Amino acid sequence: MADSYYRTISGKQYDNELLEIAEKATKRSKAPIGKNIAKTLFDAIKDGGDYTDVEKRTVKYIRDQFKFSPEADEYLRTEIRKWAAKISVPAAKKKTTKGTTKKESTPKRSSARSAKSSFEGFTPSYLESYDGGDSHDDIAPTPEYNELVALNKFQITPKQNRVGRIILLTLILIFFIVLIVFGIRSCNRSSKSQENTNQSSNVSSEVGTRSLERVALSEGKASDKFESQSRAIRYINDLQIRFIKQSMQTEDLAADKIATLAEALKSYPAIRIRVKGHTCFIGEMDENKILSDERAKFVFDELVKNGVSASQLDYRGFGETAEIESNSTEAGRIKNRRVDFTVLSVTE
Repeated sequence: MADSYYRTISGKQYDNELLEIAEKATKRSKAPIGKNIAKTLFDAIKDGGDYTDVEKRTVKYIRDQFKFSPEADEYLRTEIRKWAAKISVPAAKKKTTKGTTKKESTPKRSSARSAKSSFEGFTPSYLESYDGGDSHDDIAPTPEYNELVALNKFQITPKQNRVGRIILLTLILIFFIVLIVFGIRSCNRSSKSQENTNQSSNVSSEVGTRSLERVALSEGKASDKFESQSRAIRYINDLQIRFIKQSMQTEDLAADKIATLAEALKSYPAIRIRVKGHTCFIGEMDENKILSDERAKFVFDELVKNGVSASQLDYRGFGETAEIESNSTEAGRIKNRRVDFTVLSVTE
């Protein structure tokens, strides 16, 4: 394997691909690594068909150095253990077949009983693999290997396991019944909603979960007459119009803010500005770019409706790339979902 596949840290080799996945995820956001990134890490581990010592060491290093969400940590731990157990079983069975003679065979019941007693307190090597354990001792092969793995992993007997499966199937059945009932109700609501939509002149479209349907604004009132150009410029540079998460809906004061901005631009037609749309970091980057473009275009159109010359305006969306507060808190994300303005030039 090429040297580029490895990275040496403090004299030890680590899997470069796994490190890059974690680094890119945390570079984009300060939030803990989520379940999607955990799935990407597991797919990269599973791609080689074996769980090597370098990969074990790398997974332990990533869990020590990067913060995971509880859901992501549980997913990665569970999936690696299940996969490691799956690829370990054939190898253990193969060893058993090769080294067994007729004299060594014992009845299944006595074998299961003795194996169960010897298995208590014993942790197979594949269960240590997620935490980067250095033990390479082979699992003692027995005809009841899969049953012993279940006993160690879940601490339950085969009889308890059957009862648990019955309970689980019952819960799944109840879940699907509830899902069907709510699905029928949802269809009825969707039909009514569709009838109302057909009567409206607004056209609605969506990008992923981002609604691009515009919400009409009422006529706003200007709060200032702007007696000087410098005062108008200061207002423009400080102004921000908030938007509701994942939509084109604005805050309650948006109409008045746009009317006041229009008054400043009509009073001083020499001022040329850029209308800039932004989003928080929730969602895919390309979807956020589209949503920010639409928010900027919406405010642009509202200014033109209020009598501002289009020659004074320019608009552009910046997606999630120009945050003004941390996206790790809801208060910060609310401030990042905005349209703000920059004075580009003031002609004589």
